[in-house]
Amino acid sequence: MSRGIALTFKKAFGQLEELRRQRPEVGRVLQITAAEQEKERSVFYLVTKQLSHHKPTYQTVWDTLVELRDVLLSQSISSLAIPKIASGLDGLDWRVIRSMLEVLFRFTGIEILVCCYNPRRSLNEKTVDCFFYQTSRCKNGSFCRYRHGPEDDTIRDEMSLRRGQCYERWASPPLPPSIPADRVV
Repeated sequence: MSRGIALTFKKAFGQLEELRRQRPEVGRVLQITAAEQEKERSVFYLVTKQLSHHKPTYQTVWDTLVELRDVLLSQSISSLAIPKIASGLDGLDWRVIRSMLEVLFRFTGIEILVCCYNPRRSLNEKTVDCFFYQTSRCKNGSFCRYRHGPEDDTIRDEMSLRRGQCYERWASPPLPPSIPADRVV
């Protein structure tokens, strides 16, 4: 917890002794409770690597996300806000991590909001093109936070579409009654 978003969380929430007491190890999810505006909120730390200067693997991220899903379901938590985990300083591909989230949280009914820092983002208008609309896979339709159909209708390259795209939100539908909960990945 010496760089990136982990350092920001360490400064904001503290409680390092509580985290150490939970015996962090790769693949585990650590939890603290933080009071925010007279409301208690759970803060989860995903342990995806042994030391802060190590790099996580897709396998350790997967294992940690499986545990996170199980913790959220056992505590009946229905919404989750997370940063773009493992894709900043850690260097993993966000598209792979996002796919993991979609697979693991499918049919759980948990709404996920993915946040990232973007100083260029305008709060009043949609200025960033939606990558998923351009590739005909946007699930949000008119509720999407990004612009659909640029004025000149040209499809830009992937990097220019992804640059600055933050605050993805999607909700997993509840599990259909015909599929038992223990059969979900």
